[in-house]
Amino acid sequence: DDHRPLARGTIKEVRVNEPAERGCVAASIRIALHRQPPNVEPAPHVDDPAPAFEPVPVELIWTVQAHPNHAVLRQWFAVTNVGGEPLTITHLPLLIANLGGQSTGLTAHSGLDRRHRFRKQEGADWFSWQTLPLGSGVVSAIHSGHRREATCLGLTSDNGPGLFLGWESNAQATCDYGDLHGTGSCTLDVSIEPRYNLQPGATLTGPAAFLGCADGDLDEVSYGTQRFVEAVIAQPIDDERFPYVAFNSWGYGAEIDDASMRQCFEQCRKLGVELFVVDFGWEGPDWHPDSSRFPDGLAPLSDAAHEAGMAFGIHLSFGNVSSLSEMYREHPEWTNGAGQWAYHREGEVSRLSLGHPEAREWIIGKIVEIIDETKIDYFLTDHFLWGGVDPATNVLTATDDYQTVAEGFDVVLQRVHELRPDVLFEHCDNGMGLPTFKMTAQNVTSIGADAVGSQYERVATWRISRVLSPRYLDHYVTERLAPGIPFTEPFGDYEYRSQIFGGPMILMTDLMALEEGSDDWNALMRTIDLVKRIRRQVVEGKVLHLLEPHPVERVGDGWDGWDAIGSYHPERDSAVILAFRLGGELDERVIPVHGLNPASTYRISFEDRPETMERTGADVMRTGFMLSLPGPGQPRVIDGIGFVRASEVIHLQGV
Repeated sequence: DDHRPLARGTIKEVRVNEPAERGCVAASIRIALHRQPPNVEPAPHVDDPAPAFEPVPVELIWTVQAHPNHAVLRQWFAVTNVGGEPLTITHLPLLIANLGGQSTGLTAHSGLDRRHRFRKQEGADWFSWQTLPLGSGVVSAIHSGHRREATCLGLTSDNGPGLFLGWESNAQATCDYGDLHGTGSCTLDVSIEPRYNLQPGATLTGPAAFLGCADGDLDEVSYGTQRFVEAVIAQPIDDERFPYVAFNSWGYGAEIDDASMRQCFEQCRKLGVELFVVDFGWEGPDWHPDSSRFPDGLAPLSDAAHEAGMAFGIHLSFGNVSSLSEMYREHPEWTNGAGQWAYHREGEVSRLSLGHPEAREWIIGKIVEIIDETKIDYFLTDHFLWGGVDPATNVLTATDDYQTVAEGFDVVLQRVHELRPDVLFEHCDNGMGLPTFKMTAQNVTSIGADAVGSQYERVATWRISRVLSPRYLDHYVTERLAPGIPFTEPFGDYEYRSQIFGGPMILMTDLMALEEGSDDWNALMRTIDLVKRIRRQVVEGKVLHLLEPHPVERVGDGWDGWDAIGSYHPERDSAVILAFRLGGELDERVIPVHGLNPASTYRISFEDRPETMERTGADVMRTGFMLSLPGPGQPRVIDGIGFVRASEVIHLQGV
């Protein structure tokens, strides 16, 4: 709490070339800190004789990692109280860098903040995006954390090279950037303010942050970020089928039972679905299967899924507790605040205070019990993820956010991973609530915009893929014409293809009503086949942002209704492009292309038209593709608000 600056450090130990996790090499410096005594003027210049400095009862270990295949430095700080009295850590830096030179010519890219909890309150721009030209006097900040901006800043320059900055914290953090010191150069300053009560002998290890460089445009900066995160940070998954074609029962709401799930399961088996998830509605107040709905529990359904070659999962909103549960009756002090509305069958629902040590340990054991009882391979979290700390029943040893998130929620997921390492987690919080690189370390995928229909899925995919690897873009397949206007026609190629780029394609449609051999069935079978052919291309490749999609409300208002996104795989020298048309006056348009190898010749084919061709990468990038939608022989599909709907998939393979 004494805010005099820590102005001197004595290096006590340096360790270099230490092996670290996932192919990294580490170096660390142990530093004893000193500060200027009160009422002593600082030396005006570095070379001037310094006044006596008093030791501070804090020791700092600064760890830096490098990876041989990535132009990135990753670092973190650990602070130890070496004195005899408690200390309060009010401000902890994660990374500070001054880029030198002038910031003019640099452009900063950031976003993905959610300003409201529900997408219906925000509509089209649920996940924002900001592009800011930097220069003398220009400053800005990113405020990250739960339902805040992504933990990422991209910097592109007029002359090519770019930088990316990321930090691995679900708890609140701030990144100040720009001309912070009035010198015209760009400074990056990432920190947390945990107000952490550090006891004698205890250590506080801060989140890691990383700074990397990329040579190229924003797509290249994003790709550099994503490849490093996949190599060093993200939760690994060893399954060639991933991202899965999946089914989730929430399309039927909470009114599910064993019979309905078995009927859906049979449809999934015929379709080639690879993951079957029973969403909310399976559980009673104590998180055992509801015997009135699943008299034999979920294990028999899990066994059937495994026998059919599917993974099996459940929805598990462990941050919510029923007032009818045994835990609530015995420990109401472990809860704080109203919980998830969907649990209101009987009684009330409260949020579980994960910052409460006893509550945290209890829920870790409970989750493991549920995993074992239901024989699951996969579960998704959901809103509310946690309850805050109630100071009336628990001791605050840091800010509520830090204690609840960093020492609550994060610890729960870490311990469950350690105890059941083969179980896969999916992040969900009524849409993506944690656009953070810490989230990628905890989960194999994440929801994006959360069952918003084809056009809004494409908008969210465009923006989220600027930051997160494509596998963190799962899609809950539903449809609507526009906000508040339902879609009542059978699904076709356009609707399904809009919801496949990136992570798992999760069917939330009415499978029980789907007739084998119908147009809807055949369109779904075609899309599932397409997904399985292109998914490795997409999740391993560089996302190509070609034509930006906009919400349906903007068709004809500065947007012609066309959009396109693609992926280029450098090792395979191959690409796939998904192009869409929603309304507008143009039946034909040029799809611009970038990011290919200009020296390569590509064999080009289409999903919906028979012709093939060969063109050089340089030619494709110079002139693009002239594409007609609908294509030759395709029906002209008009939706319920009068818009043409059409799509095409373009494949490029180096020869």
